[in-house]
Amino acid sequence: MTSERKQFLYSLRDYSGSHHTGQFLASEIKTVLNDIGVNKFVAIVSDNGSNVKLAREMITAEYPYIINVQCIAHYLNLITKSIMGKC
Repeated sequence: MTSERKQFLYSLRDYSGSHHTGQFLASEIKTVLNDIGVNKFVAIVSDNGSNVKLAREMITAEYPYIINVQCIAHYLNLITKSIMGKC
């Protein structure tokens, strides 16, 4: 999101042939951070898969001023699926 509160999409990439390890994800996140400029980021929002959690930890270790936020919408989706599956 820009300072004028406009959202935009930086890029789309097909990772269907890649192993989504924490190291791979952290490397891809770092590429985006460096391409755009690390100083332009305040937070990264993601789900809480174990591989994504590891990537967030790796990014935080290198860039401690970037806040890592777990996506509440993802949690709500998981809770809803769990409730609906038990009805």
